[in-house]
Amino acid sequence: MRIIQVAPFYHPVLGGVEKVVQKISEYMKEKGHEVVVVTYNRDRDKSNIYKEKEIINGVEVIRLPPKFTWSHGSYSSLLPKIVSDLNPDLIHVHVWRHPHVFQLSSMKVPKILQPHSPFYSRKQIGKFTFIYYKIVDSFLGKEMKNYNVISITPLERDTIKKKFKVDSVVIPNGIEDYYFDVKSKGDDYYLFLGRVSSEKNVMKMLKGFALSKVSRPLIIAGPDGGLGTEVRSFIHKTGINAKYVGSVTEEEKIELLSKCRALINPRPYEAFGITLIEAQAMGKPCMIVGHGGQEYAAPPGVSSIRGEDNEVDISNLFKQIENDEILNYCQKELDSIQRGLGTAKF
Repeated sequence: MRIIQVAPFYHPVLGGVEKVVQKISEYMKEKGHEVVVVTYNRDRDKSNIYKEKEIINGVEVIRLPPKFTWSHGSYSSLLPKIVSDLNPDLIHVHVWRHPHVFQLSSMKVPKILQPHSPFYSRKQIGKFTFIYYKIVDSFLGKEMKNYNVISITPLERDTIKKKFKVDSVVIPNGIEDYYFDVKSKGDDYYLFLGRVSSEKNVMKMLKGFALSKVSRPLIIAGPDGGLGTEVRSFIHKTGINAKYVGSVTEEEKIELLSKCRALINPRPYEAFGITLIEAQAMGKPCMIVGHGGQEYAAPPGVSSIRGEDNEVDISNLFKQIENDEILNYCQKELDSIQRGLGTAKF
């Protein structure tokens, strides 16, 4: 079977969606299918910087020159013809509201849409992007009915049903099995993994950490999404025990997770939060903020503690997880969940 994956970005661009698309593509290739990824020749900042065609881990990647871009969105008029000429048996389209969703919606081929739950608040994405979301959902939402839809959480399934009157199947994001075999090497610091950007709520996390006056360090790891300089400046000016280490490899990420006390995801709405699953696979509890897919990926009162989106609540998360009783409870629950026995909540 020839499967065409269509996504806004692809490896080596880093991100949760990018990792999911790559893992699905490589897995289907291993199963004997022919897989082609069609994406755009850009990263989050610059265009036309990669090879137009290449093979990555057995998967053919075609990168189209975008005619224009905005934020993470791209448009190429070449896309429908390129996909059609590939003669696909199945098209798997990623991320709702991107132009390729609508360019391919009428193709007479079995199609899957994985929206990746981009249902953020106005506060997170800004006024103009929020207006764009509203316009697309209102006038083009009917196009979702042309796809078989995959939700990654029950919350996304319910949101899609309410907004678009479309049924979907819940298939959560997964991680590699080897995460479950990694042994904890300590509880040396707290850890944030992700793009260092405003949408990830990094500065509020830092201010909450400063307010907590917790002495255990905070390590921030991930590509600079526009806040790197501000983060380093804040750490320097306040003198807090925090460090931004920049992008890390998969091996470095695993090492960081194995030595952390807990992982924090400060984003007030997260589509899923795959790093939460990776941390929990190693027996590491999580700190989460707000409401969204993060509550499904790391259930509060079971494997995580949760606070609201303000500096005081975030500071309290750090202070709470310093309590060995809470830490041990979460670790015990994680162990029970892995053995199929976890039921309790505090």
